[in-house]
Amino acid sequence: MQKPLLMITKNPEFDERGEVVLGQCEPFTPGWRLVLVGEDRSHEELLVGTYTDLRKIQESCATLKKADTIRKRVQEMRALLNSSVTETVAVEFGSSDSAKISTPLLEPTQTSLIPAVPEGVEKTTKVKKKEDDETKVSGGHDDFFEISEESGMRVALVIDPDRVSEPGELTQHLKRLTEGKPKAIVLDLSRIQNLATRAVNELVFFRDTCAEEQIAFGLCRLRKSVRKLLDQLQPENPPAVFADPEAARAELLKK
Repeated sequence: MQKPLLMITKNPEFDERGEVVLGQCEPFTPGWRLVLVGEDRSHEELLVGTYTDLRKIQESCATLKKADTIRKRVQEMRALLNSSVTETVAVEFGSSDSAKISTPLLEPTQTSLIPAVPEGVEKTTKVKKKEDDETKVSGGHDDFFEISEESGMRVALVIDPDRVSEPGELTQHLKRLTEGKPKAIVLDLSRIQNLATRAVNELVFFRDTCAEEQIAFGLCRLRKSVRKLLDQLQPENPPAVFADPEAARAELLKK
């Protein structure tokens, strides 16, 4: 069974003299179409807008394999883009670097996040080799996550919180976590003091991607400000939240 194809296309525009309109294919111009090509080669237009907007939606659907799931994701992203032109960041007031931050949804800047490692969080991950694969622990990092793995559960600690809300970067690194198809993936957000709404939506989308791949997913070690943002946004079927990786392992690996 072939995977549905989600493509971006645009019909050419001509002026009154029948000549092609110059500049019509710039990414910020309107009239681009997001089209879903089904397994029977049928074409369904899902959305019309700028190439920039449609490309972001297309990227978020890259790992989806079913037409119904793709349609749902497109509608969710459309609602997100239409809801506001600004992006909200939850800030824990009272801290020395707290600030009100409002950035354009499609052209965000770095948020002011606290990179300090909270007490009790290990800074490095050791690699241990054992003959028995069932308790094998492996670790490493890809300059975005510090990764450890045990008994099939992959724990990814965000190394640099400033990069979590960078456009496309979080999505790119989240996709890499599914390589090798672990039993479970848990994101350790202990270093993140403030989180943009865009990042929360990316985490919800990634939860759906993991569900399709039959990979359990959860978050752990959330700070008070991040928990508050999740409560305020109230996403449908939010990711599971755990106190620490041990609690996540006990719950996710028993399924």
